[in-house]
Amino acid sequence: MQIYSKRNNFYFSESILHENKNLLLFGLILFTFPLLPLNQLIVGAIVNALLIKSVISFKSNKVFLLSIIPSLAVFLGGVLFASITPQILLMLPAIWISNFVLMFLTRKLIVQNKRGYFSSTLVASILKTIILFSITLILFYFGLVPLIFLTMFGVMQFITAESGVVLVYLHKKIVVKNFK
Repeated sequence: MQIYSKRNNFYFSESILHENKNLLLFGLILFTFPLLPLNQLIVGAIVNALLIKSVISFKSNKVFLLSIIPSLAVFLGGVLFASITPQILLMLPAIWISNFVLMFLTRKLIVQNKRGYFSSTLVASILKTIILFSITLILFYFGLVPLIFLTMFGVMQFITAESGVVLVYLHKKIVVKNFK
């Protein structure tokens, strides 16, 4: 089914409406999940899984907006619950960039270049971690973030990204049969 409005010359197909609805659902989950009082490894794995799944599943480039939502939730949650630190504010752009890189490379390698799932997501996870850790290291060097950030935004990011990779793979294997 297609919807066409003469008034504003705007064209929608049912598939575009369906994709936008699903993108909104992903966005809501990505916003609320980091606010739950769960272990950071679990939250990080699920957030990374949703970011990876979104770029594999959706055709729209709007999907890349999802890269900023989890860290905004953490920031706003900290503001609401008085646990935000100025250091987190410094990290927001680095988190956005690294999430975008994870998503962009995953889409580029898997969807566009038809590369293998695990090798593509490994490259994307490594690059995400390198970017985030490098920025954190620079900020640490200048005394702008505490030492614990080097672990949080280094090896932990790689672990949660790769855990997300495994979660997406298991979802496809169990729920959606015949995943390559």
